[in-house]
Amino acid sequence: MLSKYFYRYFVLISIATIWEITTFFVFSSDARAQTFEPSASNPAPTTTIGGGRRTNDGQCLKNRDIQPREDKIKKSLEQQLTPLLPQNKFGLTVSASPTFLAYIPKTSAIAVEFTLENQQGKGIAQKTITLTSTPSIINVQFEGTPLEVGKDYKWLISVICETGDPEDIFAEGIIRRIKPDTTLLSKLEKATELERVSLYAKFGIWHEAIAGLASLRISQPNSPELMTSWLNLLKSTSLESIANTPLTN
Repeated sequence: MLSKYFYRYFVLISIATIWEITTFFVFSSDARAQTFEPSASNPAPTTTIGGGRRTNDGQCLKNRDIQPREDKIKKSLEQQLTPLLPQNKFGLTVSASPTFLAYIPKTSAIAVEFTLENQQGKGIAQKTITLTSTPSIINVQFEGTPLEVGKDYKWLISVICETGDPEDIFAEGIIRRIKPDTTLLSKLEKATELERVSLYAKFGIWHEAIAGLASLRISQPNSPELMTSWLNLLKSTSLESIANTPLTN
């Protein structure tokens, strides 16, 4: 009788241990799986839309004028105003009102201005975000301006200095809204929040992947698993050098 009791106890302990090990590896796999795979069926546009401007260092004119000459030649990613996008500066979304994320370097600017342009280069939405501390990663949505499926839009970030006007300093990216794949939709229905990030990344849906993971990190800032996922996602698009930058909501 006693041996039977110990046998049952051993079986229960074994099951619990296997479950914990399995859960650990599944979760660890999710954390490691946050790598972005560009969509082959929705390639980036061959030409950009709109015009161009001068620089993207995020510095106000007064600060740029006093920089050493060698600093003006080449700047690292951490010193640049940077939209969080793949290397081709192009991202897909399935949302009518996606989230845009941007890295703001150390700057004396008081705010940044986000502008959304249509394919004709006309500004159709604008939003200003006050800067409280930099460097930081900030996010914005244009809620009142839904994106149309199948169309490309340009989004720009400009710094606003003490004069109160946007300076000739900018960074830009292109976004396209697409209709989600039916296979993706069925997988998303059963997925956890972290699994959804992985699915979006696998299907090449950049904006939902980066925004979803950023939201998780803001809500759980001390999670090592989410930090690993964040680092891996940014590393897959050569943005790992800004992975430790504070996220602001």
